[in-house]
Amino acid sequence: MQALSFKKTALFKRGVWLSAAAVVACVAAPLLLNGSLWTNPLPNVLGVGILALFFAYVLLKARFHRLADEVIDCEDRLKVRRGRTEVVVLLSNIVKADVATGGGIQRIALSLREPTALGGQIEFLPQASLWSNPAAVRRVAMSLMNRANGSG
Repeated sequence: MQALSFKKTALFKRGVWLSAAAVVACVAAPLLLNGSLWTNPLPNVLGVGILALFFAYVLLKARFHRLADEVIDCEDRLKVRRGRTEVVVLLSNIVKADVATGGGIQRIALSLREPTALGGQIEFLPQASLWSNPAAVRRVAMSLMNRANGSG
């Protein structure tokens, strides 16, 4: 058994969302403290709301929330966990393993024949040691694809 995914993915995902919330809070805090929020609330609330919507849109578009927290290679299958949901994906169920880039971060995307409780596609961050080596990330994806083709 070998971990394929970045072991601190859950913490990373929380950190991204909390960082966006912190920026919105830093913009809203001065408005609350100097009282300008109460004297002319519409422009201030509108500005903070637009900023919050912008961050929500960018983070949802980057699909950080869809990343698997843990992917463990168990020879003929993968154990995948996202939050409290854990599934076993047989290598024969993998149609395609590819490297996707979203939000400037490379991730491995597995397309499945039969959807699981996590959906028909599973994405995960590779181990941190591979982040600066795109060729190594592609090799991991190709290895999974070759093994999936050999087991099906």
